[in-house]
Amino acid sequence: MNKNLINISELSKNDIDELIAFAEQFFDGDGGCKRENIFPDKTIANVFFEPSTRTKLSFEIAAKNLGCQTINFDIKNSSMKKGESVFETIDTVSLMGVDMFIIRSSEPILAELANMMPGVKFINAGEGTESHPTQTLTDFLTIKQTKGTLNNLKIVLVGDLDHSRVARSFLKGISNYEENEIVLTGHPDLCSNFINNDKYHYVENLDDALKDADIVMALRIQHERIQSSTEIDIDEYKALYQVNSERMELAKGDAILMHPGPVNMDIEVSESLYHSDKSVIRDQVSNGVAIRMAVLSRFLS
Repeated sequence: MNKNLINISELSKNDIDELIAFAEQFFDGDGGCKRENIFPDKTIANVFFEPSTRTKLSFEIAAKNLGCQTINFDIKNSSMKKGESVFETIDTVSLMGVDMFIIRSSEPILAELANMMPGVKFINAGEGTESHPTQTLTDFLTIKQTKGTLNNLKIVLVGDLDHSRVARSFLKGISNYEENEIVLTGHPDLCSNFINNDKYHYVENLDDALKDADIVMALRIQHERIQSSTEIDIDEYKALYQVNSERMELAKGDAILMHPGPVNMDIEVSESLYHSDKSVIRDQVSNGVAIRMAVLSRFLS
């Protein structure tokens, strides 16, 4: 493995399998995560240029479970508001004894930071519209728990594909595994980059896409990234692309519903399906802590 985790493509299939197996060792008997004082001498800084609940808190909890000291960097009250650059800010904080930075950014900055600061470790907590490696690992752990494998599955991704770093990261990661059928579906205005694409199979009709699916992953409509010129009629979207209990019947009987969160309830997913036994969305949240404990352990070591 590299010393940084910037893209899921940097991990081999063996790396991914090892991280998933390692994450499973952090679960206690009650379904929570163990607390192990492995890295009491390490300091980790969370630097989030975008809002986050699940990723930010799971990284912080994972770090504390491992005994690390954590810093939640307050960008709004930092010298960046006085014109200091991102590089200058990260460099300054690193000089104070930070061992690793967990960074979320709307722009792809991590590769440049890693090149400019070879002595510092970086973990990607979501970058631009392209990459979110620890979410992919979390999703893979959840699939492995329920299906026992990451091979020979029909996986349907539905929603705002154009703006989803979760989707792009997932597609890169799952390419390591064999005999999977990947079907992409969603409103054409939100899937323009995938409709006429030789690499991926796009199906406009959701009902057709869902037939015999093993995994259904709904994606959030990312209003903050959608250009004002793209207008989505929410009622139309719900009618055509909401995953609900009736539509889920088109999938296999043991199919599971996933969503990286936060869920726009009763738009992307019906509330009744969200709370049904087919939904593993809450498991994805708790699995995020174990995966991030595994990632921090591997890259701090």
